[in-house]
Amino acid sequence: SESRCEEIRKVVSSVSTSESLDDTSSPQNRALEWLCFHDESKLPSNEQQEITQRYILAVLYYSLGGSDWTVDCDFLSALHVCDWFGIDKNYFMGVTDCNEDLKVSAIMIYWNNVHGTIPDEVQFLTSLVHLNLVGGSLHGTIPDGIGNLVNLTNLHLMENRLSGTVPESLSKLINLEYASLSINENLTGDLDFLCPLENMINMSADCGGADLKVTCSCCDSCCAATEHECCVVKSLPWADIGECFTTLPPELRIEGNP
Repeated sequence: SESRCEEIRKVVSSVSTSESLDDTSSPQNRALEWLCFHDESKLPSNEQQEITQRYILAVLYYSLGGSDWTVDCDFLSALHVCDWFGIDKNYFMGVTDCNEDLKVSAIMIYWNNVHGTIPDEVQFLTSLVHLNLVGGSLHGTIPDGIGNLVNLTNLHLMENRLSGTVPESLSKLINLEYASLSINENLTGDLDFLCPLENMINMSADCGGADLKVTCSCCDSCCAATEHECCVVKSLPWADIGECFTTLPPELRIEGNP
């Protein structure tokens, strides 16, 4: 009903702007319309936590071109969002984990014909530990709000078409252990603000090759985005990045996979 939809809109207004909800072409508007009129789960409007989480996942679906995904992962089904996943070649994809409170803790949608932009609303999935959107055609910038996902241990955005500077808000991700930002040829900036993160185990970025757009003195792997080639830097204390790309033996090179 219209009154139920008004109540749902009030709930999701805590994570999306009025402008985005009013824009009939936006992922936010499409997600709201789906929740109001097409979601077969028909959640009561007073279940605010679950409505918000369901809405954000629907925004993600529309923002990342979900109708074109190779594996649909049961997104927008009547199932609970913790069951929005699929299996491709024995690998789980979609919402791959939730915590004991049924809050989404892992989203892995990789090599799945993903395209579009990463929506700001992702920052409100505050239980997220693992975000993997590798191997798509994502464009636009990395949302500043991802820095609010303080439980994040894995952030994998490599092999896309992301642009702009990496937001310094990522320095707030004190639990981050693995970050792959490489093979995004229009991503720029100095990533040394991430070097103090004490739990980091492995980080890759486009800090190698002839056309350097990123600097990163603590990256474990430096990639050349245009060549889709990566070089393990940390294993070569005798080499600077330039030497690594000109002298590294072929057996130590990792093609497009840091």
